[in-house]
Amino acid sequence: MDWKKTMKMTLVSLLTAFSAMSSASAAEEPVIAAEAPSVGEQAQMTPEEAFQAYVDSGYKYTSKRYGYSIVCPAKPTVVPLSVLFGDNTEKGDVLIFRSNGYDVAYGWIVMVDAFDEATLPSDITKQPEDKQKEFIEKFMKSSPYEFVRLTEVDGRSGVYAVTAKEIEVDTNGDGKTDEVLTAESQMVRTFFRGAYGGRFGIMLMDNPKLTKEGIALYEFGVLSFQEWPSSMQNGANVGKKK
Repeated sequence: MDWKKTMKMTLVSLLTAFSAMSSASAAEEPVIAAEAPSVGEQAQMTPEEAFQAYVDSGYKYTSKRYGYSIVCPAKPTVVPLSVLFGDNTEKGDVLIFRSNGYDVAYGWIVMVDAFDEATLPSDITKQPEDKQKEFIEKFMKSSPYEFVRLTEVDGRSGVYAVTAKEIEVDTNGDGKTDEVLTAESQMVRTFFRGAYGGRFGIMLMDNPKLTKEGIALYEFGVLSFQEWPSSMQNGANVGKKK
């Protein structure tokens, strides 16, 4: 079975299974949303079957340094996140699956300690709708996002977001937007807590533009993510294997 082809045809069902999207989510779906497949196409494979096919055919990458595993569509070239950003304080890995010279054409960034403890309430998907809406509005203001929704990864609260293609900026500091910049590319970002308290962010780089297949592979990867067991002290991970 060509699982990649079938996976694309069941993408709409996958998106439903992946996300426990709140009714308080941002109003408009992003332009990257897939067209609904026909009934016959959806019947070819359930989201669960598609995910299992991906796991069976994928490559399981394990980071001993940061204590996590994730199933990838192929064996990645792994680069420290600090190299990509030129900042030794950034912790995580860049998993590169396709590149054009030094430019990443398709890859995932797995960021460790991706957000502050107070940024993402652990029970946000269980809170009342008005609280969820308030959180989403605040989150959208934190960075230029086109779309934000709440989700759950392995039963824990998370945020799924797409960066904006057009960004309004104030160039003269008068508090008013006077220019609109167009980003060269967009990213999909998912922030969530691991099974043992880690604060992770997984970002999709799909250049020059986001594709349905690229998003589907990324979402399968997020679904497969596992954090290694570790000790907890004062809400922080300790004792990670080196």
